[in-house]
Amino acid sequence: MTEGDAVEDDLGPGAVRGRLAEIWCGALAMDRVEDATDFFAVGGRSLLAVQVTARAADVFGVEVSSSDLAVDASFGSMVERVTRALPSTTGRARAA
Repeated sequence: MTEGDAVEDDLGPGAVRGRLAEIWCGALAMDRVEDATDFFAVGGRSLLAVQVTARAADVFGVEVSSSDLAVDASFGSMVERVTRALPSTTGRARAA
């Protein structure tokens, strides 16, 4: 499966966290992130923030604002924002 595939998978418990972790780790060249990981403290920059939020928006099908990441740059906060934005009836996201 390639990054551009539009195949959807069920979002089980922890799936949002796992997929966002993949996005963050790929963008920041890290092995893992924790809830307290601050995007900008670990090397993230504004252009990279735009790319990360655009990728997350594509994967989850919800609006993810890079300005929200600038205000609160913790990984845990982004997980919460994306989780809240997901429609409760769909439970599906594009493959990461």
